[in-house]
Amino acid sequence: MRAFWYFSIGVFCAVAGSAQAIVEHSVATAGASAAAGGLKDTGKSIGGVFRGLSETVDRAGSAKKSGNTTRSSQSKQSVKPVPASPPIDPSQVTEGLDRAELIQRFGEPVLRFSERRNSQLVERFWYNTTTPDQVEIMLIGDKVASVRPPANTKQVTK
Repeated sequence: MRAFWYFSIGVFCAVAGSAQAIVEHSVATAGASAAAGGLKDTGKSIGGVFRGLSETVDRAGSAKKSGNTTRSSQSKQSVKPVPASPPIDPSQVTEGLDRAELIQRFGEPVLRFSERRNSQLVERFWYNTTTPDQVEIMLIGDKVASVRPPANTKQVTK
């Protein structure tokens, strides 16, 4: 008799599980078919985008062959690179030196970083030195606050 109950419980669970699976499958396919109806013309839209892109590329290629230049290529040609500043001697930079005078003496830095700390402008300039290293100059406000010598300089003792 126990075997009959175990068999009945097993059949009941299988039927209930398959009914649940059928309901979930129906819900999923109904949602997918409803979404597919709204996406009917999406393929045409994507095709139109690629057609427009293809035409633009073709026009650019024909303008290049005929010698016509576009506005963007003219602006790129007029940009001139900034000349690199010559190497500096860190001992010539003193604390309290004015920002304008620093740039006048040594030129534009290789790298520049600016931030605000406690409502004050803090700038860091990096310049190439006469060695292969760089020196960091920190300005607070418009005055040199500190000069950090290159990190790789080592004292040679004999």
